[in-house]
Amino acid sequence: MNKNYDTASVPKATLHEHIEGTVTPEMAQKLAARHNVELPAGFIFKEGEYDKKEFPNGRYAYDESDFGQFITTYDTAASMVRTPQDYYDVAKDYLTKNAQAGGVYAEMILSPAHMAVEKNPETGKDELSAKKYQTMLGAICQAAADVKEETGLETRFIATAVRNLGAESVMDVAKFVRDNPHPMVTGFGIAGNERSGEFDDFADALAIAKQAGLKLAVHAGEIRGPQSIKDAVRLGASRIGHGVSAIQDEQVMKDLAEKKIMVEVCPTSNRILVNELEGDLANHPARKLYDAGIMISINPDDAGIFGTNTGKEHRVSKKAFDFTKAEMYDITLSAIECSFSDVQTKKKVKESIYAKMDEKDRSEMAELAANAKNPILKARLENRVKESEKVAKKLEIQKRKDKVKAQPKASMIALRKKLSKNR
Repeated sequence: MNKNYDTASVPKATLHEHIEGTVTPEMAQKLAARHNVELPAGFIFKEGEYDKKEFPNGRYAYDESDFGQFITTYDTAASMVRTPQDYYDVAKDYLTKNAQAGGVYAEMILSPAHMAVEKNPETGKDELSAKKYQTMLGAICQAAADVKEETGLETRFIATAVRNLGAESVMDVAKFVRDNPHPMVTGFGIAGNERSGEFDDFADALAIAKQAGLKLAVHAGEIRGPQSIKDAVRLGASRIGHGVSAIQDEQVMKDLAEKKIMVEVCPTSNRILVNELEGDLANHPARKLYDAGIMISINPDDAGIFGTNTGKEHRVSKKAFDFTKAEMYDITLSAIECSFSDVQTKKKVKESIYAKMDEKDRSEMAELAANAKNPILKARLENRVKESEKVAKKLEIQKRKDKVKAQPKASMIALRKKLSKNR
């Protein structure tokens, strides 16, 4: 099996990334200057105080072991994102870097409670504004469109409610997203402090989102146990954000695998924020989840705050979880299959991924399938082999057609040269 490979050569798909969390220290300084705001003293490490190679876009100066400091850092960076131009710049910056790291597909998490709230002049209360939402969203979608034109990266968005703002707020956001649809917003989620309320408190909100045609991706099993994952699945979630506590319950593991519920693994984020991992990815269950047949994706979560990116998370995962190149291909393909894009986009992106596999990659995939012990994983990998061979055959046929087309043209050029020479 090929373990001596460069993860940069494998296409990548990101499904779990909060847009405000992508604000790098460099971007935070740019936005602060734009809005004439002075960032807190010591908020960002100075040059020479951190490894520039590991943190090329600067590094926030907070204690990773202190959850409160992480929240403060996140909120401060997010508060710099205020205008449509800010959102355009932040989205363009992140998506461009994502594509440069080999990204072929990305989903970003949007928070209407952050980007679309305005004070009602009549009541004096903060309320969700449809006009502001559409304006901000328009800027973000323009950034996605520009990056797609430049790199081919496909992007979709997930509107998310924050559970620690209360069940009423979650309901308001669900209705708001339903009443203000956008073709690029294809999912709905619930994020925030998992200890705030139970999923049943948000059941009606999730039902409203589903009825509006949005697929559900919710944070669960990050700082709470596997029961939170059970509840999320019961209420219709097709993807689980983080889900590290699934390893504590064999039945939950089995259900996730059988129902093809994806777990959005966020290695660096989990290492920092999940106490049970004790700051060590050796304790992360990603490998066990994968071997149990569960479809996983690899994600930054808050790339700017954690000083990471799509490419870095895949490098970290290769090293920490010993994923082979074929397994990395399977992980990316699984992410596309579980994405919230349309059928045609999924097909197109999957074919582009298979097209990058060479004969050696296909052979390794076949070997992986043959040696897989879990029946669900084995069946999935066997299907990967069939699909990859089908695409390879399609490409070979097209290559032959192109060669045939080129022959008459080449002959005509040669004839013209000959006639010209004889004159």
